[in-house]
Amino acid sequence: MNLINRRVAVAAIASCAALHAANVWAQDLADRPIRLVVPFAAGGGVDVLARALAGELSKAIQRSVAVENRPSATGQIGAAEVAKAPPDGTTLLISSAAFGITPSFVHKLPYDILKDFESITIVASTPQVLVAPVGFKANTFAEAMQMARSGTSINFPLPGSSGIQRLATELLTATAQINVNKVPYKGAGAAFTDLIAGRVDLMFDNPGSSMVHVRSGRLKVLATTGLTRLSTLPDVPAVAETLSGFEALNWFILTAPAGTPSALLDRLNTGVAQAMRTDAMRQVLERDGLNAVASSRAQASAFLRSEFAKWDKIIKERNLTAE
Repeated sequence: MNLINRRVAVAAIASCAALHAANVWAQDLADRPIRLVVPFAAGGGVDVLARALAGELSKAIQRSVAVENRPSATGQIGAAEVAKAPPDGTTLLISSAAFGITPSFVHKLPYDILKDFESITIVASTPQVLVAPVGFKANTFAEAMQMARSGTSINFPLPGSSGIQRLATELLTATAQINVNKVPYKGAGAAFTDLIAGRVDLMFDNPGSSMVHVRSGRLKVLATTGLTRLSTLPDVPAVAETLSGFEALNWFILTAPAGTPSALLDRLNTGVAQAMRTDAMRQVLERDGLNAVASSRAQASAFLRSEFAKWDKIIKERNLTAE
């Protein structure tokens, strides 16, 4: 076979493979649209990511993917709906770190995150940033810890009683062995207002929302909570550089009802990986301070179990409740 014929043959095989994949999707899903359930209100971080992903995933798998919001404070309503849905690949859940945290605060959930769902992939993740008003005396994380250890009163706003921001604060105080004043807030808006005004001192938050205030000169970043520095903030140290192993991530997981056939889960995993490589998704991730992950199914399952165990231990050891 000469080179031209070989190329023609390879192209024909690739074309047949693509057609076969499309036909398998049609057979498996019977041309029904996929419902991507977001267990939070429209406009939030999970919703924004879900809508961007839905558009690119639709192209990757050649199936309509429609976002449906089922909001509740901790994502229980949407998660329960997906847990009870037929395991046919047409109903999926995308949620945040709250998915792995809520069971430790709410003990009578109508679902079990480790038994009633199949992990498809960790879509993306982001560390928290530790931010302070520009007038805060400490300019580095080390200086802030020195202040806390010297007995200086430091106020930490907690926007929400059961989220990653609160748990990052609890992990910091436990690991660094410091005491801080924890000030509860009903939402991030009021917490940011008081932080910018200097009425509170330090707060953990997602980079996407915090960096707006940093760029405007109203806040400064002292540290990040990944194991390594953020590529977009190379001069800002990770807490782990001082407190070994410290990590507090917000992450976004895609799951399906337990019992969904592995073949469908694998195809969805592949579709997400393809979607995450598009320019459209890269732009969304960069804008919102997210890192693309697109993990394997096994990695997603192991990560969920690890995060649940980690935060469950902190919550129990520190007797935390969702106030």
